[in-house]
Amino acid sequence: MEAVPRMPMIWLDLKEAGEFQFSPAVRQFILKNYGENPDNYNEQLKKLETLRQGAVNVTRDFEGCSTLRKYFGQLHYLQSRVPLGPGQEAAVPISWTEIFSGKTVTHDDISYEQACILYNLGALHSMLGAMDNRVSEEGMKVSCTHFQCSAGAFSYLRDHFSHNFSVDMSHQILNLNINLMLGQAQECLLEKSMLDNRKSFLVARISAQVVDYYKEACRALENSETASMLGKIQKDWKKLVQMKIYYFAAIAHLHMGKQAEEQQKYGERLAYLQSSLDKLNEAIKLAKGQPDSVQEALKFTMDVIGGKFNSAKKDNDFIYHESVPSMETLASVKGAPLVKALPVNPTDPSVTGPDLFAKLVPMAAHEASSLYSEEKAKLLRDVMAKIEGKNETLE
Repeated sequence: MEAVPRMPMIWLDLKEAGEFQFSPAVRQFILKNYGENPDNYNEQLKKLETLRQGAVNVTRDFEGCSTLRKYFGQLHYLQSRVPLGPGQEAAVPISWTEIFSGKTVTHDDISYEQACILYNLGALHSMLGAMDNRVSEEGMKVSCTHFQCSAGAFSYLRDHFSHNFSVDMSHQILNLNINLMLGQAQECLLEKSMLDNRKSFLVARISAQVVDYYKEACRALENSETASMLGKIQKDWKKLVQMKIYYFAAIAHLHMGKQAEEQQKYGERLAYLQSSLDKLNEAIKLAKGQPDSVQEALKFTMDVIGGKFNSAKKDNDFIYHESVPSMETLASVKGAPLVKALPVNPTDPSVTGPDLFAKLVPMAAHEASSLYSEEKAKLLRDVMAKIEGKNETLE
């Protein structure tokens, strides 16, 4: 099975950004609240604007992922010094397109900019994961990592930002994206496990977990509210995911059949292979209209499972004569989740770089620092006076 043609993966489109500039609002805030000349920060503001241009016109490669992470982190730092939230002094209108409708959505909130950048980070990782043909061990590993990074970006977006910014960043859609990406990461891992000839029971459990992730995604796709949000793309995704559920269930039972053979349980082997064949036939029915890569994978798998089933049936009929148990009497295969959403850390200096506005200290902090120095000097003078007084007494 390690030579089976690879199934296609789902990837997400990037959101498009409208034009806007930080500089006027940030400069005004610096002058009014920090008591500093905003011109001192021209270079930093220019760097931030350049970083934004790189992020909203991101390159479709790993360097693009780094650009998005860096810009996201710098916005995180900037928010701690300049209030850019809704109704706050330096807030500016920010516009991005909503993926499914193509409508422009605007909010006076820098968190919206951050959320859209995170969404694009997840989408770009999904794109890069789906691009590789995964024929080499390295390709499988890289795709698996991209899908886990994608799930990480969507998880951070779901857990740290408002779900009311736009439909494509609603709780339901983000959960769907996370389960799709984890399912695809686990699928890459399954491909590598078969390539490495891992133990049959482990391969069966890894495959069962692919099914579990895709079932979660399918539940979301079948939800009428989610379906109306997704529009025409919902049918395509649903068809592919439903087909994959049956396909990977067939792979799981194929490997459970292999394990039964290793344990010399020939009746059990036949039961699992019959179930595997049934599930594969369901996958073939659902694969109408799918691309050639899907048809090739199904044909290849049918040759493998069909061959093993015929061989097992012949052996049992003529040699072993074991009774074939019903599937209900056999233990279900428990999934083994071996992938996870890789976390996003906006303050990781190796990714974000140094805080561009680190030197920007509020007036209140300057005043507090000055008052502290004054009080410290006063305390020191008092102590010194007391020491001198005691010295005079001793003399």
